[in-house]
Amino acid sequence: MKSKTYRQLRVLVSFFVVMIVAVAVFRESYLLLTVGVITGISFMMLVRSKIGIKTDERELTVQEKAARLTYSIFAPTIGLTALLLLIPTKSGFSVFRNGEWLFVETTGMLLAYISLFLIIIYALSYHFFNRKFGGKTDEK
Repeated sequence: MKSKTYRQLRVLVSFFVVMIVAVAVFRESYLLLTVGVITGISFMMLVRSKIGIKTDERELTVQEKAARLTYSIFAPTIGLTALLLLIPTKSGFSVFRNGEWLFVETTGMLLAYISLFLIIIYALSYHFFNRKFGGKTDEK
């Protein structure tokens, strides 16, 4: 299978999944929605593994730079959002004092934990790949 055929198949499967999702939302059938999406994803994974799409060095470099930029934007954004959501609950604003907006503090804590988890994953993966690709851990 050539790359052009794969792209056409991907568009066809995407259209099929969108139609299944539309029908599922219209009928309020979340089981159909879940099964349709999982079937589409698994079908595309099987097709992709069969054809063996190759990537060149340029594409790998673009993917690395996109992932680095995404991380450098996403981590601080989530951290600052968590901070902004946690500040009003501690300062005693009148709206937050009575506990009516308790979900704001909960959302802030959740985002804080997510940002810390993201930073830990980045640090561990950096350490792993640094050792794997010959990075020196003890420099003199």
